[in-house]
Amino acid sequence: MLKQIKEHLKESEKTYWDHLRHAFRQSNRMIVGAIKSYIHGIFPFVFKADGPLTIFKIYREIVKIRHIKELEKQTK
Repeated sequence: MLKQIKEHLKESEKTYWDHLRHAFRQSNRMIVGAIKSYIHGIFPFVFKADGPLTIFKIYREIVKIRHIKELEKQTK
């Protein structure tokens, strides 16, 4: 398992702490986006575009990551 961790950190070009910070930040953004989407479902006049905009912003950041670009090519 330690070998897999080291390989992933190497391919993502991040230290452990940078990777952890990045993962937590993205996770928190998705959680907040999900909560806003639930609220929007109940009260349609609130957070009208927050869910989709959060997804777009995260996507734009993630596709810039080199190893994600390579994974995307493999899935096509």
